Amino acid sequence: MLLSVLKAVGALALLGVVSAALLSVAARRFHVEVDPRVEAVASALPGANCGACGNPSCFAVAEGIVAGTLPVNACVAGGPSVADSVASLMGQDTCEFVAVVTARHCGGGTRAQRSYEYSGVRSCGSANRMAGGPLVCASGCLGFGDCVRACPFDALHLDARGLPVVDLAKCTGCGICVRECPRGQIGLLEMLPDRAPVVVRCNAHTRAKERKAACSACCIACRKCERECPAGAISMVDLLAVVDYEKCTGCGVCVEVCPQQCIDLYGRPDGKPVAGADGAGKDVAGFAAARSTVRDASDVEEPAEA
Repeated sequence: MLLSVLKAVGALALLGVVSAALLSVAARRFHVEVDPRVEAVASALPGANCGACGNPSCFAVAEGIVAGTLPVNACVAGGPSVADSVASLMGQDTCEFVAVVTARHCGGGTRAQRSYEYSGVRSCGSANRMAGGPLVCASGCLGFGDCVRACPFDALHLDARGLPVVDLAKCTGCGICVRECPRGQIGLLEMLPDRAPVVVRCNAHTRAKERKAACSACCIACRKCERECPAGAISMVDLLAVVDYEKCTGCGVCVEVCPQQCIDLYGRPDGKPVAGADGAGKDVAGFAAARSTVRDASDVEEPAEA
């Protein structure tokens, strides 16, 4: 019995040695040299393999950047710091990178009317296939959290209203939530500049009367925001308030005058999320002051070198 065990152990040991030798030979024979720049760039990338850039992995992105088929700012999730690091590794100056974040154009949630009681799979995609979903508003948030589950950075959560709230401190602007949302293609979720001062919480393009019957938090196309905006940054497009972020100064007047409270403060004017954003409070004065400070600092010209 003991002899049989020893023979079996010896055979396995011999097999292991032979296999190791064969693998060693194969590794040397089929070795492929990797450009050290690829490894350097890959180490500078986040390594999340989120696919936001449209590539299967961060290593594939590194290969594309080194090969010249992808720009140095190809990593969306990494932000400007990663783009600058990659540019430095590739021997380029710091590159231009416009950081973006996700914004939700709906303030309905529990205030939105339902046309029927949905009792199927708790998924926005599944609900949307059932006669367009249970909401009377065909453009509103269904609130089952497909975007929350899809976010690889834990930057979204459902609040008491049944609406996904974006954590601007975690949002990388990868856009995965927009693609996952069945109504993302019609503007329910949108990628905005991370310093966008305000966001309109409505996505409906029907007549005001129909909107009010569907949701008490809708834009009613009253044009107060358009008339009161001192920068002329808001206009009505298809009976819906639309912000021109090239003109918006972040004064917060539109937030104060909106009778429906469907315009919220937003963005990261000082590098931090806006306190009280997303319907939880409207510190207009503090927000405007923060934006003014950042704007004034950015307007200061650097002294010319002697």
